[in-house]
Amino acid sequence: MLVVALAVLLNAQFTWWVAHSLRESRRGLDLGRKLLMTETENAALRLELRLEGAACRIVGLPLGVIPAPSEPFSEITVAPIAVDSLGWREWQGRPALVWRLGGGRSAEAFLDMAAVRRWLAEINPSVRLVERPTGSSVPPRAALRPPFDRFVVEADARRWQQMLADYRRSVVIVVGEGVLFFAAMVGGVIILWTVLRRETRRDSQHRNFVSGVTHELKTPIAGIRLALETVLSGRVDQEGSRQFLGNALVDADRLADLVEKVLEVTRYAGGAHTLRIEPGDMSQLVEDEIVAAERHASVRGAVVEGHVDAGVQAPFDPEALTIAVSNLLENALKYAQGNPPMVFVRLRIERGEAVLEVEDTGIGIAPAELESIFEPFYRSSDEITRRTPGTGIGLFVAREIVTAHGGRLTASSRGRGHGATFRMVLPGASVLAEEDV
Repeated sequence: MLVVALAVLLNAQFTWWVAHSLRESRRGLDLGRKLLMTETENAALRLELRLEGAACRIVGLPLGVIPAPSEPFSEITVAPIAVDSLGWREWQGRPALVWRLGGGRSAEAFLDMAAVRRWLAEINPSVRLVERPTGSSVPPRAALRPPFDRFVVEADARRWQQMLADYRRSVVIVVGEGVLFFAAMVGGVIILWTVLRRETRRDSQHRNFVSGVTHELKTPIAGIRLALETVLSGRVDQEGSRQFLGNALVDADRLADLVEKVLEVTRYAGGAHTLRIEPGDMSQLVEDEIVAAERHASVRGAVVEGHVDAGVQAPFDPEALTIAVSNLLENALKYAQGNPPMVFVRLRIERGEAVLEVEDTGIGIAPAELESIFEPFYRSSDEITRRTPGTGIGLFVAREIVTAHGGRLTASSRGRGHGATFRMVLPGASVLAEEDV
């Protein structure tokens, strides 16, 4: 809960930072646009004042005086009649200044727009005079009064585009950091949750292992102790003593086998043991293990049926692979049921790989547990499995050994009550010629 609360707090803090950063970036863009707009409007106002000053100088001349054309006027004409609309106006498609000369005459001075643009460049080199566009007002533009209203003073487009680029870049950076942080936080929570679940499961498996091993140790030790106490008490004859000592020997073998299983976990888990892999006769190894399994099967009244192709060669470590095959056969015999319980062993070659299948007629495996059974110390919650002696390490060791050989070990089952099949696949297999077998 503490981790979840911390994650929520960090997420809230970072969300606030993202929103604040985006808001500040937008505020910076708005301030930059206002600054450009102010500079543009100031340039437009100064240009209008300068044009008004030029107009006042001409209109203020004595009546009848016609000045020579000078900036910003390119042409001055005289009309034989007086014109009513004096001042700035649009005349013959160009802005012009109209004033009276006296004697019933008027004069007009046409504006030289090239000169006006030079004046504007002197006022502010970063703005320009352009005809009013029909689109949106981007970059910032300031309108002029009639008859100059078909022109606008436009801010520096490159400067405005740079502002927009900086704003977009800051948005991308902030959003990217937000997404990255959120993904990292989610990934961290998932990893932490996975680790906690794995550790919880491993702790449960470890407790099950300790419980199983303790039970398995107690049983043969109690049997050995009971047999020895009975013999030493002198309450049985020589034949009875021999039988009790034989039982003690069986329990001692069982105890030694359990210790060996625990040692196998230490030796092969996580690739701790260096394997001595070399080409060998896998058919012979499997047949030897079938013979050994048949001795254990006869005690239970079970039957081991083998179908082993002759001459199957593969690279493997004889000691390690013997343990893996033995564990698979032991597991199958442990859970096999029926009258009699049956275990089927098949070895063949498929596409250059040695394939060993061990099938039993046992209780089967639930689909959800087909991978879990290979975890260390795993014991199914099924009651039948609980009653069956075991430590939950045999299949784990078998998969570790097969994986170290570059192979695969998988389990399949049609469900509870339909048995299970374990499939071991080793690469690099071949078949000896008949004359070499």
